[in-house]
Amino acid sequence: MSNNIMLDNLKETFIDLISFLKNPIDEAGPELSVVKKFKTLISLFIIEIPLMAVLILLISGLETLGLVDPDNHKILDMIKSYPVVLLLVLTVVIGPLIEELIFRLYLRYKNNYALHFLISFVSLTGVRNEQKAETFLISLWKKRYKFIFYFSAVLFGLIHISNFEFSYTILLLSPILVAPQIILGLIIGYVRVRNGFVSGLLMHSLHNAFFIGIPLFFMFNDTEKLNAETSLYSIKIEETNDISIPSTQKNHSDSIIYKNVSLKTTVTYLLNTNEILLKTNDKEMLDNTLNLNFKNKSKDSSRTKSIALNQLAKSYDFKIKKSTKATEVWNLEVVNPALLLKNKSNKNACGNMITVSSEEIIIKKSKINALINALMPKINKMILDKTGNKDNYNITLKTNDFESIKKQLKEKYGLSLVKQKVNLEHIMIEFQKPE
Repeated sequence: MSNNIMLDNLKETFIDLISFLKNPIDEAGPELSVVKKFKTLISLFIIEIPLMAVLILLISGLETLGLVDPDNHKILDMIKSYPVVLLLVLTVVIGPLIEELIFRLYLRYKNNYALHFLISFVSLTGVRNEQKAETFLISLWKKRYKFIFYFSAVLFGLIHISNFEFSYTILLLSPILVAPQIILGLIIGYVRVRNGFVSGLLMHSLHNAFFIGIPLFFMFNDTEKLNAETSLYSIKIEETNDISIPSTQKNHSDSIIYKNVSLKTTVTYLLNTNEILLKTNDKEMLDNTLNLNFKNKSKDSSRTKSIALNQLAKSYDFKIKKSTKATEVWNLEVVNPALLLKNKSNKNACGNMITVSSEEIIIKKSKINALINALMPKINKMILDKTGNKDNYNITLKTNDFESIKKQLKEKYGLSLVKQKVNLEHIMIEFQKPE
């Protein structure tokens, strides 16, 4: 019975919301009890969640394509920098209150103190002028209310573009990036007009509490393994648990930023080798996933990998042993230079980005070697770069099977894989077992 009541309330709220958004008018809804208002908020929150989920997935897609940098976001910076209590006070109490006062208090004419002040100012010239001014403003308010309501939601959304680091790409994508805030502005605006300012404020706070709580939850599930800063470097290592998040790697001459990347992949990059040549006495340890933020402060950028590797070895207590063995390899060669040239990146000065998921590999502004490092763990074959190419490229591969990958490389990018046997250096990562 209670489920039917909830569904009825959800349906009733949804119909009233759509009806209002089609033709917003400055008119309060029927007087509701506190319980009924609370049920309405819950219904709106249930309606909101799937909409936000779709938009968040869309924005995540832009991040995966390298069009948006997920690390350059003010909310993420706040989550990382502020104590949890202060963060929640700012985002669930103070922030919503300030934004509701600015963007939605005035949506009811009786609470539009700017217009009332204007009428009071005109009253200084006489009662008749005051009445004319009030009649004119009320008429204009009713006539243009739809525009006023929509404008408040769009302005509320656009102001949140400041959460992202400015670039022309961000500006171009702004309608998508702030779409969640625009949708939220429409829903909260409806609540504010129909059920009052306090209800709108509570809806805003409920939204923030939920969507700030999600990243907080995952952050608390990450275990900080190392957080150190010296005059030569700064490093932070966190062990992660969320396998649903795609792994991302950003490699610069003086910094390394990895998200949800295995220790094995990280060590492979730092040793300038590949996972096929990497062995260990503790596979489970090497499969651990981590977040790595490393910054080389010294003037010698050639030390970036060695310093990071040294700190990683100390944190996970492992030693590195090397030996040479005959190994079957696949040489990556250029067979169609013109085809490869079509996929060349024009931003060679920027650090590369690699995204690896269960179905595909995407590299942006990356060298051929970055593609090889991302590809080998997928196909479990040793690949050597014989292209002699130092340019950066944008390449996307569907990782269905080895033959399909070979075909994509040749037909789309002018690259061929040729088998050979050579002597290569193999590496043993030996974890020190407690006695």
